[in-house]
Amino acid sequence: MTPDAPPTPQEIARAFELWDEHLASIPDDPASARALAERIYQDCQATVPSGEPAPKLLDFIANLAETGSVTNEDRGPVRAFWSHESQPEGADRPVPHRFLARACGESRNLQVLEDTPAGHQLNSYHLGNPLVVDALERHFAFDDEKLATTHGEAWDTLSRHFANAAETKVVAFVPDISAERSVLGRDEMPLLLQNENVGKDGVKFPVPLPRHEHIPADIDAFIANPSVRSQLVMEDYAEEKSPEAFAVKLNAIDVPEEQKETHERIVDRLSMATSYKEMLGQEAPEAKRPSVRTNSFLPGVNVSHGIVPAARSGPAGHGAIPPAAPQIAPKAAGIEH
Repeated sequence: MTPDAPPTPQEIARAFELWDEHLASIPDDPASARALAERIYQDCQATVPSGEPAPKLLDFIANLAETGSVTNEDRGPVRAFWSHESQPEGADRPVPHRFLARACGESRNLQVLEDTPAGHQLNSYHLGNPLVVDALERHFAFDDEKLATTHGEAWDTLSRHFANAAETKVVAFVPDISAERSVLGRDEMPLLLQNENVGKDGVKFPVPLPRHEHIPADIDAFIANPSVRSQLVMEDYAEEKSPEAFAVKLNAIDVPEEQKETHERIVDRLSMATSYKEMLGQEAPEAKRPSVRTNSFLPGVNVSHGIVPAARSGPAGHGAIPPAAPQIAPKAAGIEH
């Protein structure tokens, strides 16, 4: 199985298991929170010689993110990134890509941040849990707001280190990439595109891009091409934006040589349109050309695959997940891990 193959039913089932395991690990009473706080204190104390005072909690968290390992020595070189959620065919509900990436990481030997030494350690602390924060006050003096900020910044630091450590192609479990509401779009993808080991041709997507009904089908199929998709975010082609604004963004990206003619035609069409509604009422010039197929960039993929729109609200790791699953993302409000 290739790293970017669609998730199998077994991997999807395993993702739900991992989600359940995560929820079960969240402290839900003072006793379990105190036990976790004691473990955090011991981990903190273990960073200094015996007899010396432990570092301050915020310094300990920041140092863990800065110096901790973001490579799982038991996994292969391909790194997996994630954001948001989707409902794969056959699943009875959406699955957070955080857990889908981990499930595929196990079966496909992928590096996943939450399964690296530093990612696993920080993830296990549940520093966004109010019970844990209260229990930590028995061992440390800190400001709650500063802890939340330090916690979010720690995940940002780990994410950047994880992206910079990529040495070969990567896979991204994501439907639409958001630059405003996910670390993947804001930090990780720009770093991957700049990484000479990855670049636009080294990002692959196991999850298909959802169909955007306000965009003509041939243009939607064009932006689903992995090398194009990796350079765009959902805000670029949002329905409330004008086609002309999308044309400016699309014109600035780099596309494979064999797609440049199509790229130029699409940019021209978008530039001349006053609205997407107008474009949907027109037949695309290239639609008459037998050499161009709507699904030519998604061979073997059903573009009507049931994807939950990325524009859902709520906290999550790299993207939105159902509000019924609290504490799924170790991230401060706004941008999620």
